[in-house]
Amino acid sequence: MATRGSFRELLKPLIFYSKLMGVEMWTAPGKFLPASCYLSVQMAIYLISTGFTVAKYRHDPLHMMKVLVTLGTALQLYVKFFVALTKGHDVKLLTEKIELEVLERYQNGTKEEIAVLERTGRYLWIIFRIMRPVCSSTAVAFMLYPLFAYFTTGERVPFLLYELPYYDCSTIPGYVLNMLFQLNLIINGVMGVILADFLYLLIAMYAMAAADIFMVHLDKLEIRLIVPLKDNKKRSDVREMWVQCMYDHQLTTSLLSIAEDILGLQCLAQVMLGVFTICDCMLLVTLTDWYPTYCFFLVMFTELSIYFMVGNFVEHKIDEMYNKVISMPWYKLPVKEQKEFCFLMARQQRPMMLTAYGFHPMNFEAYMSVLKGLYQFFVMLTQYVG
Repeated sequence: MATRGSFRELLKPLIFYSKLMGVEMWTAPGKFLPASCYLSVQMAIYLISTGFTVAKYRHDPLHMMKVLVTLGTALQLYVKFFVALTKGHDVKLLTEKIELEVLERYQNGTKEEIAVLERTGRYLWIIFRIMRPVCSSTAVAFMLYPLFAYFTTGERVPFLLYELPYYDCSTIPGYVLNMLFQLNLIINGVMGVILADFLYLLIAMYAMAAADIFMVHLDKLEIRLIVPLKDNKKRSDVREMWVQCMYDHQLTTSLLSIAEDILGLQCLAQVMLGVFTICDCMLLVTLTDWYPTYCFFLVMFTELSIYFMVGNFVEHKIDEMYNKVISMPWYKLPVKEQKEFCFLMARQQRPMMLTAYGFHPMNFEAYMSVLKGLYQFFVMLTQYVG
């Protein structure tokens, strides 16, 4: 799991999903393909249908909220599609950089380097093997809603409550057409979630792996500096180890900077539209017993929590790097290396964390502020309803 081969095997299903979604980041980055056009048309039809359904049921606020509960999820997925389309070339270069400068360089390295890569690869494979069945089973749960509604109330309802214009669900042809369109949308949504969210995890985890390798090499340099530098051979060894640490630090900061550039808009959409959907779900929970609300709430809250959790892990890794750098006995380095150490410290003090497009960091403090706002909103709702 610490080799380029295992990394390519991990990318294969992502490449397959990207081709189906029309965002071929690895095979045709940045190109608007027929599949891209199909998905965009599908999204436009969804938005028109949602607007039509909201206008149709404008005198029934509860039904309007049930229709709008899918809006945040759909817009969020389309933003991720837009990011993958516009940043496809950057994603391809970043994954190639990870493959060549992290995996190929260290896959046959020391025991500590291989251990870091094996741990990262193992975690990613475990997450991916859990993620696929969980997302698929969630989609199946949504698809079971028409059966649940039919056996409990006797009503014939589609998977989701928005309706295509001029195709009334009360007629058999209209119902079948609505069901087929929504089924296609759900399948594309599941593939989009797996592709975008797992790519977010993959980039963040390999950036943290590069940081771990940097700290491994810095530890070795500290041990080497315990012995006084009295001859040229020892000085050349220290110079070689220091150059390696500088390279590792530049690689880590580069991966984090590119990750922030690619994922910033995706994180912002996840937070803003996720909060919108969760608030809508809270309204429906307090006012109705509509069971799909709990599914939407669970999905969006879990996804939002994972994004903040990964961002918090990245921030902790950066803090760990900073503590390792400032605790290093730099005064034992030769004069030339001491001067270079100042540049390393200056770069380390610049922010490298994941953010929601620069508006706020994706860390535990921001997550707590979001939860606090959601809790206050829910308390206000319960007091109002009560």
